[in-house]
Amino acid sequence: MLRRKKKVALALGAGGSRGLAHIGVIRALKDAGIPIDCIAGISFGSIIGAMYALYLDIDEVEKRLREYMESPLFQETMHDMELPDSDKSRSFLEQIQTTIKQGYFYTRALWSKSFVTPETFVLHMKSLVGDKTFADLQLPFKCASVDLVSGEPIIFTEGDLCRAITASSATPGFFPPVRLHGMHLVDGGVAEMIPFYTVKTFNPDYIIGVDVTRSIDPIDAEEDIHHSLDVVFRAYDISKEYMNIYLAREMDCIIRPSIGSYPWSDFAHFDLFVEEGYKAAMEKVAQIRKRVFWMWL
Repeated sequence: MLRRKKKVALALGAGGSRGLAHIGVIRALKDAGIPIDCIAGISFGSIIGAMYALYLDIDEVEKRLREYMESPLFQETMHDMELPDSDKSRSFLEQIQTTIKQGYFYTRALWSKSFVTPETFVLHMKSLVGDKTFADLQLPFKCASVDLVSGEPIIFTEGDLCRAITASSATPGFFPPVRLHGMHLVDGGVAEMIPFYTVKTFNPDYIIGVDVTRSIDPIDAEEDIHHSLDVVFRAYDISKEYMNIYLAREMDCIIRPSIGSYPWSDFAHFDLFVEEGYKAAMEKVAQIRKRVFWMWL
């Protein structure tokens, strides 16, 4: 008969909209009979992880997220955060418009800590998990943030669930830091894009990591790098890519959905992200089964 390892942990990584692929991954693992004993999440991975741990129904998670993304609150916020395309304008007037929008974007960045107010950010998270706490979860769950003051990672294991995922998802510059006990907490992806060190605190026997970070494609320096901020952002993306490579080596299994380099704020491809997450996980099912289950008499 089959016997399985004691504890299988799922580590859901950061990646903004690409984190919707986590829905497909979880659905595939459940369809294949792969156990999920605990979940760790970072950034958008913390949102999906918390919702699944709360409802234990991935269809319900997907339904709630779709409803949320169709809400006026979400639509208005995404419109306010919309970034201009990088010189893809074809006409002179469009080029002028793009330049103006870029100036507005960087001016806002210099005069405020975030694009979204703390009150609005909390409303977003409450619309997904309400006033639930970690005690309401049906599955062990942890998520991580980073304190800007000390530079230390902070792992949430108890208390208010909304506050935890808000802190874990506070993308620097776009969403406001969460103030808690003298700390200024931001997106856990600052420390690790895949929550390996967070998931290790569960002391699992087998770790399945999900990497939904943006692919680093070659660029045209003349077209894509115009000023120092472009250089900074590009260097940041490259450093994160190498960090993910090293983290992936520590996982027992790493799932990488084929979702290319869609921007983190592009939620228009919901179905594609979920589908690719499902496909990528199914491709790993045989490998996972060999390590998680074994025969015994």
